[in-house]
Parts: sequence; structure tokens; C-alpha cells
Amino acid sequence: MSNEQLYGMGAVAERTGLNAPSIRMWEKRYGAVVPQRTDTNRRLYRAEDVDRLVLMKRLTDHGHAISRIANLSIEQLRMRLSEIPPEDGVDANSQDTETAVRSRVGIVSGNLQEMLEDMDLFEAEVVGKATSLDSAVGELEFPHVDLLIVEAESLFLETIAKLREVVQMSESKLTLVVYRFASSKTVTALAKVIEGVHLLKAPVTDIQLRRECLVLLNTLRPGASRQEILQPGPVPERLYEADQLARLSRISSTVECECPQHMAELLKGLSAFEKYSRECEDRNAEDAVLHAFLHRTTAHVRRSMEEALRHLIHSEGIKLE
Repeated sequence: MSNEQLYGMGAVAERTGLNAPSIRMWEKRYGAVVPQRTDTNRRLYRAEDVDRLVLMKRLTDHGHAISRIANLSIEQLRMRLSEIPPEDGVDANSQDTETAVRSRVGIVSGNLQEMLEDMDLFEAEVVGKATSLDSAVGELEFPHVDLLIVEAESLFLETIAKLREVVQMSESKLTLVVYRFASSKTVTALAKVIEGVHLLKAPVTDIQLRRECLVLLNTLRPGASRQEILQPGPVPERLYEADQLARLSRISSTVECECPQHMAELLKGLSAFEKYSRECEDRNAEDAVLHAFLHRTTAHVRRSMEEALRHLIHSEGIKLE
């Protein structure tokens, strides 16, 4: 029995900076490493495997396609890494490379590319493009990115599978999905199976899309602590239209304190501020973070109040139709 040090998947992921799905995909699709297997089929990696994955991770971070380097020897991988010029902003011998490079963005959309063309505004650069999820999956060499922006007219369970494959292939840290139609079941499933996904319901304006990109990219910068204010998932839709709230304000109720009328007035104010904070122009990333926080927080407060109003309307037997 060999005394060679072997590493499990968790240890390899920690040492290389790769996530487990990416390691498995590199292994299965490209033969990047060939781990040993236990009797229970658990993967075990040698120190040489870990070294290979570290080198390939650094190279793909600089735009090298994994399909073209997966079968190189360790010596060849090191040679490729040493050829990266200093002006790229990265020391080939440094472990900490993320602070020296601009954020990398990938766009999977046929309609949003023009709106997102000038990523210099966000201190980022577009390094990969595809017109659809199908074309991105078929390309097999979609570059590694920090932020993946995907437009999907409709979200279905099969859409999630394709999206997950592109996310794993690109190793995106954050994913913004702009969609128009989806069931609540599909949206919930998407948030569960893809880490770091954020949803934006179409149609979107230039201001909305710009803000989402600014906010998400700002969370990737060193020292940024914005994730706690970014609530994954779509902003909740309204349960009551403006004309329904106006009618509630005039409806007499058996509740002596006129709670339905008061709640309707509160909701009208919340809805107005929600719209205002969504449409506020941003001068910089800090503005974007602030307005995104105000917009999302107000939307969730508004939904809580709507749920309370719906319970009250049901209890009072009030008919809005």
C-alpha cells in the first residue's frame, strides 16, 4: 500500500479554489485529472493532481480554454503560466490574483448585448458572448467569468439544467438572469440549485440593468460586504393594483378603526417609493447599492403589508371586484 498523500474532494476544492462541480466536469469532459477511487467510489486525488488543477485554474483565469490545456503536462502548464506578461496585472507566482485584474463578464443574450457593450463604465470587461444558452453550451469553451448575465424569455426546468451547465463551465461567481415568464416553482428551484443567482424580471430599463450590474460587480471587489443586502430572487410582484387600493380607501368597514383604509393608504405610499427608488439615477456604484437596497427592502415590506391586507379583507368579507 502506497504512503502517498491523497486528498478528498473537499480538500482539493479548498486548495485549488475550484468548486466540486467544476473539478468533476474538468475530469469527465476533458480528462484533466484521473483520480483514484475507493471501494465506495469516492474520489481521491494525488498531490500531483492538485498541482495540475491549481495551474489550470490560474491559466483559465487568464482566458486559456480548459479544452486546450487539460492534457498538458505540469511542466508545460508552468511554462504557459510563465509566459503571461507582467502587464496583464498578475504575477505568475502569486496566489492572490483577483485584486489585480478587472472583473470578467460573460453575456448570454441576443438582446442585452448592446445595452451591456460598454462595461468600462463598471470597471469590467466582456470576455465571452453567446446569443443563447444552447449556443453557450455547444461552444464548450465559454471563458471563466466573475459575472454571468443571461437573458431567458421563459424559465423552465430544462432551462435550469442548461443554465447550470453554463454556470459551471464559466465558473461564474455571480449570475444575473433576466427573464420574462416563469412559474414560482421554477424560480424557487433555480435559486436552490445555482449558488449566487440573482433574478431580474423583464422588461428592464437601461437604469435597472445598469444598477444590477453595478451592485453585483461591487460585491466582487476586495473588502466589499454588500451580499447581505442583495436578496436573491425576483422582487415580489404586487398583489393589489392602484385602482383596488383606491377603492379600499373608500370602502366602509365593520372595523371601527378603519384598518383597511389605513393599510391601503400605507400601501400606496410604499408602492410609490418602491417605484421612485427603482427609477433613481445612479452616479456611482455606492448609489447603485443604496438604491437597490431601498428598492428591494421596500418591495419586501410592501409584500408583507399586502399579505396582511389580504388576510384582513378576507376576515371582513370585503369584495374588491
